[in-house]
Amino acid sequence: MRIKYPKAIQESEEELTRLEQRLRGQKTADRARMLRLLKSGTAKSLKDCAPMVGYSVSQLTRWWERYRAEGLAGVLKRQKPAGKASRLTGEAWAGLQAQMRAGHITTMQDARNYLEREWGISYKNGKSLWWLFKKHRVKWKTGRRRHKKANAEQQLAFKKTLATS
Repeated sequence: MRIKYPKAIQESEEELTRLEQRLRGQKTADRARMLRLLKSGTAKSLKDCAPMVGYSVSQLTRWWERYRAEGLAGVLKRQKPAGKASRLTGEAWAGLQAQMRAGHITTMQDARNYLEREWGISYKNGKSLWWLFKKHRVKWKTGRRRHKKANAEQQLAFKKTLATS
């Protein structure tokens, strides 16, 4: 039994066009485009519509089933990504940044120790904390390498004589 999409979709083609334009740049715009193409008859089936929208037939089938069950609001509802919430609170992150700027934290282990000591947030290993730094776009800054036989007094004297000449 074929579905007569123009009759099954309650919204008008003009409404769907306006909705698609309003949602431009968002992922939900493709869902509105699918409904508009099916309503207008440009695409006769989900199989014809899939290449026009740029998704697989199975994905369009999921969208269609959600539209039939929940309506337009259900199709346009954005799903929250699954996963655990971060244990690192905003206050803890601000405190960690302040300590790093002050120069008290120089290694990942120092950061783990600080979070456990001050905020009660413990991480099993450095990799999980590393992901948080990557998420917040924090890069570790390291100083220049020093030779093991370098003499700090001679280098300071050299800098002083270099600046006066």
